Amino acid sequence: MSLTDRVPAWTLAVGAMLSVQLGAALSVSLFPAVGAAGTAWLRLTIGAAIFLAWARPAFRTWTLHDLRVPLLLGVVTGLMTLSFLAAIERLPLGTTVAIEFLGPLTVAGVRSRSRRALVWPLLALLGV
Repeated sequence: MSLTDRVPAWTLAVGAMLSVQLGAALSVSLFPAVGAAGTAWLRLTIGAAIFLAWARPAFRTWTLHDLRVPLLLGVVTGLMTLSFLAAIERLPLGTTVAIEFLGPLTVAGVRSRSRRALVWPLLALLGV
């Protein structure tokens, strides 16, 4: 039985949101010392270390072909984190996080196949 079988989906979603929001709030205090790029590097490095300690992937069995997708994901994640933190450095935290949340909220609304579900991203956009 996996973790997702034992824990309700809404709990995982709330945990992920708390993690992102708390990380963003704590990042703001690092800007004067290391800037947005340094903060992005710290967040990604600490996150990678936690993941490696928890998941313990068997790297020795991976080929160069196997590494293409994880490396691409790492580059995209790094650029996204750097862009997000650079936006926080220039805009209010709440506004930046709200704009970032519009993407996943819109995808969820579109994937629900219900026109009523599209109301939520539209309301969020009006709020921003």
